[in-house]
Amino acid sequence: MKKVEVISIDRIGLVGEISKILSRVNGNIISHTANVSSDGITAVSHFSADVDLDKELDNEALSRRLKKIKNVRQVKITDI
Repeated sequence: MKKVEVISIDRIGLVGEISKILSRVNGNIISHTANVSSDGITAVSHFSADVDLDKELDNEALSRRLKKIKNVRQVKITDI
């Protein structure tokens, strides 16, 4: 199992796009949170999920796919 964290400028459809990518790599989201905060100017989304993924899946490859989503600023994937 892995923890996937994505920080992005908030927008409509963001969680759906993240979920779609996780689904395409046969990921099963066990639990997730999505919070939005503001730095005074911009709404920033922090998506975090525990995901059951294939052990053979390369973290870097998944990270690159998630970073291609519009406005994504940071992706962190860790084993749990």
